[in-house]
Amino acid sequence: MGMNAGVVCHGPGRNGDAMRTILSLAVLGVLASGGLAQEGFAGAGIPFLPVTGNQWNGLLPISGVSSQTLEPPEAIPNDALQTDESGGLPTGQFWLRGEYLLWWTKGSQLPPLITSGLPGVSPLPGALGQTGTSVIYGNSDVNHGHRSGGRFTGGFWLDPCGTYGLEASYFFLGSRQTAFNTSSDSLVGSSFIARPFFDALAGTQNAQLVAFPALANGTNILTASGMGIASGDISASTYNRFQGADVNGICGVCSGCNYWLLALVGFRYLELEEGIAITENTSVNPVLPAGRPFFGGSIISISDQFDTRNNFYGGQVGFRGSVRRGRAFVEAQGKIALGVTNQVVDIRGSTSIASPGAAATVTPVGFLASGSNSGHFVRDRFAVVPEIGINAGYQFTDCLSVFVGYNFLYWSSVVRPADQIDLGLSGTQLPTDSRYNPAAGPARPAMHIRDSAFWAQGISFGLGLGF
Repeated sequence: MGMNAGVVCHGPGRNGDAMRTILSLAVLGVLASGGLAQEGFAGAGIPFLPVTGNQWNGLLPISGVSSQTLEPPEAIPNDALQTDESGGLPTGQFWLRGEYLLWWTKGSQLPPLITSGLPGVSPLPGALGQTGTSVIYGNSDVNHGHRSGGRFTGGFWLDPCGTYGLEASYFFLGSRQTAFNTSSDSLVGSSFIARPFFDALAGTQNAQLVAFPALANGTNILTASGMGIASGDISASTYNRFQGADVNGICGVCSGCNYWLLALVGFRYLELEEGIAITENTSVNPVLPAGRPFFGGSIISISDQFDTRNNFYGGQVGFRGSVRRGRAFVEAQGKIALGVTNQVVDIRGSTSIASPGAAATVTPVGFLASGSNSGHFVRDRFAVVPEIGINAGYQFTDCLSVFVGYNFLYWSSVVRPADQIDLGLSGTQLPTDSRYNPAAGPARPAMHIRDSAFWAQGISFGLGLGF
């Protein structure tokens, strides 16, 4: 915190302590001169000259008192007069902090999205609950591991006493992406690939095939080359981005020679963006009948995209305090923000069917992103965002400190893409199904915006500067 000569301060700054030091030295001067004390110096308001360093100038003569040079008391070391109350907050009128963040975030639970199976062993290979079916993508957490980021903080005092100030902070975590891909050429020994779903019309588990290879026993070999029903590939990916900022007014509550406490009030902003994309390509054996539902000789491409965005806007209050011993310090902070989360969900899909000798037909409907749930959806929800943090560090100079810390942030209401996926499908909504009729029900997959809580936590390594 800053200190300005000639200003008497009673906030968290050090000017008040400087004045108290001067007064203490004056009292020591009076005690050192017993003769003067007997001649009327017991009263208040004794004029005196300020003490500079270790020099002792004594008291000025006043009316009715003979001039006398006082013997200086025992010298007081300079260090004892330099009381640093910064407690880790860089000294000076302005301060800057830079931090490296190593944080973890709450993962997103994916439903079972891609399966493998054993054709010939079960009547619906790849369907959940069937013998030989295994989930090869999904049914697990994503975006839950650690990642790097940064936080930058700057502030300044509005008064020379270090009582009132402003501070702004911005943080970000590096984008996290995951990717999955698998393929099958439909020859003997290749993988069977499917996408599981619950058939809302039949009331049973089912699966859409992506690749159906030939079987070793030859019962499903359709050509002399040994090709199966279809070859294909499928890929899935996710992304996650998280950042935020706040601006606060700060006010000194109390301070001492080895501690200080600040109150803060201000505005907080958070942003969380996430997405899931699934793309499949299937080449159907041309010996199968053309057209729906076999699509012999056709190339079918299907894509689904689920994106979410959350923006929090709210007011916040909190406290920050520090205790020091010598040049080492411990600083703790607690904040809570109340406001609104603007939640945005975007769902879109596409199906392209390129039949032999004909132009590709493209329909703006995918598999999980169908006509019954695709679109742009927006809503606002009340949210609470508390955050706590603690730092331990060392003040190398009045202008430089280093520290290591821990933070935990909680966000009560966000939308995430995996929560918006409905595995209940109706053949009336799927362009590759023989029952395709968008006007018919039931309207599955359904669109119901689902929200959940989110958190981020981790450690930080920082550098503070004051000037």
